[in-house]
Amino acid sequence: MKFRVSWMIALTLLVFGSLSNALADCSRGQLEDTVDRYFESLAAHSASMLPLAEGARFTENGVTKNAGEGFWRTAGKPLLRRTLIDTAKCSAAVIAVIEEPFDSKTVGEAGMGGFGGGMGAPGGATAKPKGMPAGGAGGAMGAPGVPTAKPKPRPAEGTVRPILFAARLKVEKDKVSEVETIVARENEFMFNPEAVLATRDQDWDTILPPEKRAPRKVLADAANNYFALFAEGSTVSVPFAEVCDRWENGFLTTGQDHDCSPVTFRKRIGVSMDHGPRRVLVDTEKGISIGFMMFGGGASASKDNPTGSGLVDCHMFRMRDGKVDLIHSIVGPRAQTMGWPLEPIE
Repeated sequence: MKFRVSWMIALTLLVFGSLSNALADCSRGQLEDTVDRYFESLAAHSASMLPLAEGARFTENGVTKNAGEGFWRTAGKPLLRRTLIDTAKCSAAVIAVIEEPFDSKTVGEAGMGGFGGGMGAPGGATAKPKGMPAGGAGGAMGAPGVPTAKPKPRPAEGTVRPILFAARLKVEKDKVSEVETIVARENEFMFNPEAVLATRDQDWDTILPPEKRAPRKVLADAANNYFALFAEGSTVSVPFAEVCDRWENGFLTTGQDHDCSPVTFRKRIGVSMDHGPRRVLVDTEKGISIGFMMFGGGASASKDNPTGSGLVDCHMFRMRDGKVDLIHSIVGPRAQTMGWPLEPIE
């Protein structure tokens, strides 16, 4: 009898000990610390500073790379960070403005890609030169709604300047198993990191009181359904605030009407768009969610490439009082695939 009691106590301690360790692995504090260590490793150009799991995967703009390669070699200090912590998926996501020395070889020739990459404005932006009618100039390909703002002069080689960045980190047993990144530089759609820095007073970090928090599913649906609304015949909905604003690579696309609905954009330009599947993370305590996807990828999606090809993209959504009132997106270059297998929204 004494042996049986001792065995049961030992089993109970083992079970609860394992559960406690699992919860500790995915606590908000643990994930926040992982994000801090990740940015420290970027600035130090040393992947060894991050606790990477065996077989950890790393992608940059949809391309698989070895940890320590790509932006890991050139990143500087972060000037702005907005962090989402998803303890349910043991993951974190960040959109940021980071310093990096300008390198024309990395950025590419002026005018190559960027400004929608021939796909049109990701959020329906219609930046128009003075004297142009509403709807924009149509861009080089004549597509309605494509911004045609003149690019800023490029900095001199080696000049440290801000760029736009997004990352998704997944943690398993205290080690980072997945790192997905988007890096947007001068050639990308309406690139304007200074305009993102100008929004630093927006509150994306306050932990909301329990009675002010939206349910996890509501936040996840907002991120997922937003992209579905670009397609004609969509039957889903997103609760947008009466005044809602959206920035895409720093470009304010809603300055005139404060309307974040993709339905408005779709009706304005008369184009239905399929963006394919999304990866969604949720932070119920902050009231924010984020969707990683290939903008326009649904048109070329296949069994072998379920995300299709398009612009690597993520949108972060803030919800207050049950309605989305702020959206920020980081839009990278065109890629052949998102580089990750599909997973359920929830």
